[in-house]
Amino acid sequence: MRRLWIALLVLVGMAWLVWGRPQPDLSGYQQGTLSHAGLDRTYYVHLPPAYKAGKPLPLMILLHGGGGSAPQALDSYPLREVADSQEFILAAPNGTGPLRREILRTWNVGFGFGYAQKKQIDDVGFIRALILHLRQAYPVDSSKVYLTGLSNGAILCHWAGAANADLIAGIAPVVGCVAGRETNHSEMLYPVAPKAPLDVILFNGALDQHVPLEGGEQKLHLEEQARFVSSAQQSAQFWVKANQCKPQPVVEELPEQKATRYSWTGGQQGRRVVLYVLHNQGHAWPGGKTPRAKADPPSPLIQAHQVLWDFFAHPKD
Repeated sequence: MRRLWIALLVLVGMAWLVWGRPQPDLSGYQQGTLSHAGLDRTYYVHLPPAYKAGKPLPLMILLHGGGGSAPQALDSYPLREVADSQEFILAAPNGTGPLRREILRTWNVGFGFGYAQKKQIDDVGFIRALILHLRQAYPVDSSKVYLTGLSNGAILCHWAGAANADLIAGIAPVVGCVAGRETNHSEMLYPVAPKAPLDVILFNGALDQHVPLEGGEQKLHLEEQARFVSSAQQSAQFWVKANQCKPQPVVEELPEQKATRYSWTGGQQGRRVVLYVLHNQGHAWPGGKTPRAKADPPSPLIQAHQVLWDFFAHPKD
């Protein structure tokens, strides 16, 4: 009963925060529905001004954080401006949740939390179906499909990227991790081994208490029970090994951005792994908005949305 009351209070509190915020402006977005595994899933698509039917364009899929939604992510993490200037299609799907309104949505990553995990929603399969659907609906350059996302959505980047490496060229998880477990005594759950190498760029905050930089037990969490997560370095190493990169990274201190950048190169097909550690930030999208009250403020010194696109657009080493 105590757990039920705690869950109810969290649900009510989060709903109040979301309902109390102004609704995001979704003009310029097309809304769509895709049926997968018996569920009607919703998503939004933005086409850049230079879009012309028949011209293949890259596709970026943005995955919201746990307790968020596609509209919230599109409003908080300014990828639309980059999509317009760099000419790529931007899509943002919704996770699943207990309410019909677009709030309190989560993704199922096995060791996660919330509605999607409890209902065992096939989100990895949904991302695959969404990519194939968007490739049919729009002139997508199938060699340039990328995933990015925050927190719970960042974890899904790892899992969906690994499972669908035949469809995806790169992932950019922001304040997420590659693996985790529900208790300190349960097995650490990792994604499947990817069948192809991917370009990977990760952003983690040194002050993050939801997904601690050093891994281990969460210091802050949305449910009564904390989860145990992999460290930022362990997350990077999963992809260093999968891509067969050189084991020793190039380490660069970026004092103006208050960050350290680790770069692993020499992977199969020229794939790379880059990890940004932001020393002045917690659990947030660098250069984005603060999505809700009491959320960690993002670092204004680095624009993750621009950096990740520059990374994907840069020629392979």
